Amino acid sequence: MLIRQNHSQRTTCLLVGAIIAITLLLACIIVAVALSIVTLPTISDNEQASTPVPTRVAPSGETLVAVLDVDQGQAVLIVAPDGSAALIDAGRSQARVREEVVPYARSLGVTRLEYLILSHPDQDHVGGMPAALTSFTVANWVDPGIPTTNQTYEESVELVLDEDIPAILARQGETLPLGDSISLSLLWPESEFIMDGSEPDSNENSVVVAVSVGDIDILIPGDLETGGEALLVERYGGALASEVLVAGHHGSNTSSSPDFLDAVDPEVAIISAGEDNPYGHPHDEVLQRLRFRSIDIYRTDEEGTIEIRTDGNEFTISTVETDTGV
Repeated sequence: MLIRQNHSQRTTCLLVGAIIAITLLLACIIVAVALSIVTLPTISDNEQASTPVPTRVAPSGETLVAVLDVDQGQAVLIVAPDGSAALIDAGRSQARVREEVVPYARSLGVTRLEYLILSHPDQDHVGGMPAALTSFTVANWVDPGIPTTNQTYEESVELVLDEDIPAILARQGETLPLGDSISLSLLWPESEFIMDGSEPDSNENSVVVAVSVGDIDILIPGDLETGGEALLVERYGGALASEVLVAGHHGSNTSSSPDFLDAVDPEVAIISAGEDNPYGHPHDEVLQRLRFRSIDIYRTDEEGTIEIRTDGNEFTISTVETDTGV
């Protein structure tokens, strides 16, 4: 079940909550002074700096999945009810990670990632990985191991090795537990890569992640294109059904084929693309396919970061305006 929520509604709720909280705090202080038992602990500057202050935390028992506005690229943050977190991809820019991803995550109290998942080593997915690796405590690095000459990927792997971070080879059938109630299922790639001539095809071997929270499923296929989509449909069929789809390859016409959309049958599609990007993403053909199927469309290039909150029974979609243009 989809419940839409705009930014202004949530802001109003936060203001009302803040007024109530301040009123209660003042009342408690007045009573304490009257009883002469007031003891106000001091907090050092260092403690203040190191303690994250949540500002957009999902209500207790809810999971937050945020498709972050990283310009032309992809980064998806998943936060479980107990605060456990995973990040899929990190966009193309280390600056964008530092200016957008890290502050957003810390506003939720996230400083540690149970999993840092690379879908594939194209620059618009791996570019911000070094910044993510140095900004968060990373418990596990998840990588499909696609051969590449991308220097940012090599830098990322060196950081993983230097920090002695355990590495998980991303393959179909792997399940990554997150907290007590969430599973991240890896549906792709297979052990034998799809080839482009004599080399593995980077897009077609993207890691495909299915996020399952109770009855709500969110499918994140990276840059998987029509060939890989056809193989997924052949293998999984209707089991691909998900309430939310993060559209493949930033809304490119090389992805989101009709058969794939019919198998996934989402209520909502989220497109992660940069404003006025040189590739023309999202392509009109993809938008038409989505509209033809009455799928609601959200776009980071138009609406900023897109947030999905779910308790496992229903979900809400809301947007957060991006503050930086880095």
